[in-house]
Amino acid sequence: MSFDEACNTPDLSYVSPYDRETEEQDVREMVLTPWTVQNICYEVLKNYMTENSPQKEGYRFSQAYDPDDIKTGIGLEIAYHYKDAVIQRRPGIYVSRGETAFSFPTLNQQIGGNTADSEKMRYSLVQMPINLAVVATNIGFVEQLAEYVFKIFLRYQEVIKNDFCIRQFKLATLSQPSLYLESKDHFVVNVVLQSVFDMGAVIRGDDLRLKTVAYTIFTNCMEQPLLNQ
Repeated sequence: MSFDEACNTPDLSYVSPYDRETEEQDVREMVLTPWTVQNICYEVLKNYMTENSPQKEGYRFSQAYDPDDIKTGIGLEIAYHYKDAVIQRRPGIYVSRGETAFSFPTLNQQIGGNTADSEKMRYSLVQMPINLAVVATNIGFVEQLAEYVFKIFLRYQEVIKNDFCIRQFKLATLSQPSLYLESKDHFVVNVVLQSVFDMGAVIRGDDLRLKTVAYTIFTNCMEQPLLNQ
């Protein structure tokens, strides 16, 4: 099964997570930032779980994800962005990002420029972990649900990396189950993905555009100068 088939060719509107709340903007060209990469993981997980229930994957538990927050049996949210309808939904999966590290492999962060237009192109290399916190009611359930989640990225991490032009994208670690701090009756397993991607910017100054400067070239082999060459 291809990645597109597995995700049923999702609507490309998910490439604009900045517009997730307003839904008033048209789809724009995707620029990789910590927020958009976090949302890529969220949308990949959402689309896959919508079309591939745990039951289809061979798991015995009855809960399945539904895009309708009221009907869903498995909560899926961006961490710390909780909706009233699903804030206590269990089992639940919460997508968050870790601390972001920037490095600048080029001199003065520059990779090019256009002097005539007073433009400078800047570049940075970004490393960031994405955490998928899987919460469920008992130890066996949380282990199976975590396996269902990490297998998605284990199977398709290379395709995700290529499709979204992420420099590195891989399944990094799977934590041991631990008691969830909010409830003694729930356990959590953290699935950690590691991403490395490029961030760029074009800095435009407000200087006047440079004009071509006329000049005269004199040579020893001609009596007349070459004008405006």
